[in-house]
Amino acid sequence: MGVVAPFVLFIFLVANGQADEKVKVGFYGESLCPDCIAFCTGPLHKAVQEVGEIFELTYVPWGNAKIVDGAFVCQHGTMECTINTVEACALYYQPNMTAYWPFLYCMYSHKEEQNPSIAESCANENNMDWSKISSCYQGSLGHQLDLQMANITASLNPPHEYTPWVTINGKHDTQAEDNYLVSQICRHYEGSPKPKACRLE
Repeated sequence: MGVVAPFVLFIFLVANGQADEKVKVGFYGESLCPDCIAFCTGPLHKAVQEVGEIFELTYVPWGNAKIVDGAFVCQHGTMECTINTVEACALYYQPNMTAYWPFLYCMYSHKEEQNPSIAESCANENNMDWSKISSCYQGSLGHQLDLQMANITASLNPPHEYTPWVTINGKHDTQAEDNYLVSQICRHYEGSPKPKACRLE
């Protein structure tokens, strides 16, 4: 597929508004992080359901991982490194949120039990080519994607201090990391009409 493209996930659930009006939400996380699991299956899931048509999501699976002597070391162990790579590979082959989001939600719904077998099941349930994802996460492409995720995370300004680290239109937003994600998306959306959920905020 050539050069790896930036991981910007476009939500096309409802075709209201222009792309440049959409709020840009960044989710910098790691697969087995309890707080990332709670965020993805809670506030983020709610936002996709209620205001998915007015925001674009960038997901970067790296979090607090480090590179030590050329090896990837993840906060929650080697399985987290594996699943981070799986998610990056799935995103590489399916960069559209309409197709990718159900896979990501499926993964996070399995909480700390995530593993390649569950990833295969989530991929098959969502019509994603597991053979490509599997080859990717076990090969050089997966390594390349991990490095890209590391570089994207390292470029955050200010630097991230924990996970999940959430940005709204490129700026860190602590309220968006909690149960106010929908409110923050609505507050920053300048298009019209606003979704019903925004009018109820």
